[in-house]
Amino acid sequence: PDVAVASFELTPLADDLTFLRRATLDTIGVVPSEDEIAALRADRAPDRRARVIDRLLNDPRWADHQMGYWLDVLAENPNLINPTLNNTGPFRWWLHESLVDNKPLDLFVTELLRLEGSERFGGPAGFGVASQNDVPMAAKGIIVSSAFLGVEMKCARCHDAPTHVSKQHELIELSAMLETKPIKLPATSSVVLDSLRAGGREPLIEVTLAPGTAVAPAWPFARFCDESVATALAREPANTRDRLAALITAPQNERFAQVMANRIWQRLMGRGLVPTIGDWEKSEPSHPELLRWLGRELVRSGYDTKALARLILNSHAYQRAVDPALAETSPLFTAPAPRRIGAEQLVDSLFAATGKPFVLEPINLDVDSVRTIDNALDLGRATRAWMLASTSNERDRPSLMLPRIQAVAEVLEVFGWRGARPDATSGIREIEANVLQPALLANGTMMTWLTRLSDDHGLTAVALEAATPESLVDRVFHRFFTRPPTSAEQELYVETLRPGFSARVLAREVASPPPAPRRKFVAWSNHMRSEANSLRLAEESAARRGDAPTDRLDSDWRRRFEDVVWALLNAPEWTHLK
Repeated sequence: PDVAVASFELTPLADDLTFLRRATLDTIGVVPSEDEIAALRADRAPDRRARVIDRLLNDPRWADHQMGYWLDVLAENPNLINPTLNNTGPFRWWLHESLVDNKPLDLFVTELLRLEGSERFGGPAGFGVASQNDVPMAAKGIIVSSAFLGVEMKCARCHDAPTHVSKQHELIELSAMLETKPIKLPATSSVVLDSLRAGGREPLIEVTLAPGTAVAPAWPFARFCDESVATALAREPANTRDRLAALITAPQNERFAQVMANRIWQRLMGRGLVPTIGDWEKSEPSHPELLRWLGRELVRSGYDTKALARLILNSHAYQRAVDPALAETSPLFTAPAPRRIGAEQLVDSLFAATGKPFVLEPINLDVDSVRTIDNALDLGRATRAWMLASTSNERDRPSLMLPRIQAVAEVLEVFGWRGARPDATSGIREIEANVLQPALLANGTMMTWLTRLSDDHGLTAVALEAATPESLVDRVFHRFFTRPPTSAEQELYVETLRPGFSARVLAREVASPPPAPRRKFVAWSNHMRSEANSLRLAEESAARRGDAPTDRLDSDWRRRFEDVVWALLNAPEWTHLK
């Protein structure tokens, strides 16, 4: 229905610091630094926000922030030991490199669908792995159709979709294009209707593709783009994967451009123009003309994700102040609602704001490399939260735990992250507030590391440098919340830190750490030995204790400052974007 202009009001633009925090979290996935805040405060030029946006879009951390989203959408699911059902290869390094290079979306999809490179060392071939699956490429076809065309084909895996237009033969045709040869439908991929009709009940589903039928590669989406364009656009028209990539990304296929534009819009605005991001049959565009224009702008830019993001970030629609009364953003986009930030944003921001180094074990259960690359992976050392993966194995023995990784992963998981992704998601994580979230932020092992003022903690240096308790509180608030404290907050925390402030610094220099003692490692090759559990339990105990507190600060004053840090790290401002 039409909505009269007089029936709604626009909120004003957010203030500069609120805009900076929102834009920084939305582009590079962490809260702004003190230097970034100071730079914006000192800049009074009319185009200062546009220049902030340009700087953020050129920041290499943009790729880190996009990773969690695309790992969910494309169901990257590498198992560290003994890959089994629907585990993939780790194509994360190709994906990250593509994002760092700002690879055009048409080329990005083309490389993914060609499935070239290494399955185990980070190439797009890893996307094609689906072990112990009777039609592996059907699992991939479901992901491809939803991710890039907004067509949900999951129900067509074993029968014609009862609530969607897709037929099973269409999914198998798509799968055959990825397989590059005809696929004979196995009986295990078909529903036996006779069993469903037992008792005289008529099933709601139909099966129109008989088991054993050979299905040739074919483009099942003629409604979006005629297959003839592939001959002109594909690098190797005889290669069905190349034809598929050309048909999906062809400029004539406006559906692809609009689906990708809708994904970019939803990530920045909190609501898609088509709200069901990966399933366009469930909802219509709220603004079809805008969606069409955005899709064509994406094509005109050369499928440049950042070019479209720049348009949206510079708009008044993006920069308006939040309406705190809204539970979700209205389809009219008159004002943004407070948005729950992602798990990776939260963890990365907590480490960035406190300045505590992100030091975890290698993501590897086979550190001495006794197993072959086919059944053991080394995902390296994580520097951002997206790099983690499930450390589970078929036995889940205590001797195989990685306690520091698990301390971070348990926080990520309660905020919606999945260490294992056997299936894809639309990119929108359906996670509600739950009791484990405040419990882990208040009492978890990771929070012990962030609140303990060790020698390598960023706030230890801030505390040592502070001239007054007022300046210390001000700096902490800007680091944590991108704003100054209110008068009530300033009074509360200054009064907590004033006693002993002038005598807080002890005349001690940080001693060089002694050489690390030679330690024993637990790996797959020795995890069955009796000593392995004891070693792992000792590592877990050390992780729970955290690093020793610095001896450069008076212990009584330090503990009070740690209480302040703990209280601020548990503030509601950490979980929502305003």
